[in-house]
Amino acid sequence: MRYFGMAAASAAALMLGGCVREARIALPSELAASVEELGIDGMGGWRRGTFTLAGAPGEFTRGADRLQILDDLLVSNTGAGTFRYANLQGACRYREREVNVGVISARARPFSYRCLFSRNGALAGELVIEEERGTLGSMLSKRGREGFMLFDGVRYEVKSIHRDQGGGLANATPLGYRFDSAGRSFGAVDLNGTNKTLFAPRAGAAREAVFAGGLALSVLWDPAVINP
Repeated sequence: MRYFGMAAASAAALMLGGCVREARIALPSELAASVEELGIDGMGGWRRGTFTLAGAPGEFTRGADRLQILDDLLVSNTGAGTFRYANLQGACRYREREVNVGVISARARPFSYRCLFSRNGALAGELVIEEERGTLGSMLSKRGREGFMLFDGVRYEVKSIHRDQGGGLANATPLGYRFDSAGRSFGAVDLNGTNKTLFAPRAGAAREAVFAGGLALSVLWDPAVINP
């Protein structure tokens, strides 16, 4: 319920003040010039429904559960999401567990997210994202994520984006994710606002890979955002 309250408050601020700007991911100039910007329209804050991407329809489901034991001593977050778009399907799950003693909080099980992709019923790949551990950012409560995606036999690196294109300090929680290959970014997904945005190659196999990874990350109800 807290998630929907935050969304309603943000919408009210936009309507009343007219000056509240949603954060948008900062993209390298060379990436921004080489990709097509595509909105994922229709997901909003709903648990299930339909969306439109690149003029084609899709369907999605998602959910999140929070279990608290002995007040907030042990908190377990789990969730799942699915999508269907053209002949591509995705099924995703996440989990994390934290222990809270007074003002001290520690991740007993850091966030992990895994999705399986299929095409016409046959396995097409997977996405694996995990929370960074042991880095300076993680020690300062930055919830950085990194991982990989295998799609049609090709491996891509995936890393969270925390900087807003407007500048300023890095956001503690991910604003989006970028997709890298051979040390260079070729695509990204912006997860802010009611509708998500893909930055995909204009053609080639990597375009469908960004569609798959971007949709998988768009159906995630991130516990770092729902329960900051």
